[in-house]
Amino acid sequence: MKFSIVIPSYNQGEFLERTLLSVINQGVETEIIVIDGGSTDNSVEIIKKYEDKIAYWVSEKDRGQSHALNKGFAHATGDFFGWQNSDDIYMPGAFKKVLEVFEKFPDKKIVYGNWYEIDENDNVIDKTYSAPAPRVPHFSYEGFDSNLQSMFWKRDVMEKFGQFDENLHQLMDTDFLFSMILNQGSDIFVKTDFFLGAFRRHQDQKTKRDRIDKRALDEQRVIDAKYGFDKIDSFTKKRHKFSYVIAKFMWLAKQGGITLAFRRISHAFLKRAGHL
Repeated sequence: MKFSIVIPSYNQGEFLERTLLSVINQGVETEIIVIDGGSTDNSVEIIKKYEDKIAYWVSEKDRGQSHALNKGFAHATGDFFGWQNSDDIYMPGAFKKVLEVFEKFPDKKIVYGNWYEIDENDNVIDKTYSAPAPRVPHFSYEGFDSNLQSMFWKRDVMEKFGQFDENLHQLMDTDFLFSMILNQGSDIFVKTDFFLGAFRRHQDQKTKRDRIDKRALDEQRVIDAKYGFDKIDSFTKKRHKFSYVIAKFMWLAKQGGITLAFRRISHAFLKRAGHL
């Protein structure tokens, strides 16, 4: 069984090698596809260093991450798909764990797990415990803790989904998950408690955060309108949001303790209020 991993990248030479090695060293058959957006740093040099391990790569200007993902998945031939940003990594043993889960639950289409947050030096600075896949209303109002860097799906999922919306530059993953849940239901998801990946926090992200957050809010409105979430009445929204906050708090408390639960929930409220 083969994993096809698409890595969109632009000027991430500082971290790209670690990303590639986190795939190469999984110990299972992989098909690595790197779509570089015409980097001006040492990214191409790093790609060429591992060219014998990479099934396909290109370095040319693109129209953003969604376009890069579409280009990459067009070359994917594996049984299981995933994408990894070029500054993030997979954890050792992640792919074998995913295979075990798919073998145990052959009717499931998407496997996802927990993930770490790491710094520039790969030190763990936080942990995120993914909650069970919610129904659509909860998903839309409070945000499903999903990170595509710790999620894998079968080939037919991608075939049914089609292409990423190239008008979305930040929330293409949210659009992908909404589409899957609405069209196939949350029962196609299965969660593992294994930490599958790590999302990296670094200085370059901080300098872009305000611009990114504004774009994400704009794109969330587009997605809400696309799926009709903007037409749901205020009372229903508040009811769904409250019930999800309680469920999420209990889940976090069970996984990481009361302190973690309070920290995560308060962080979410502060972020939505614009204080973070």
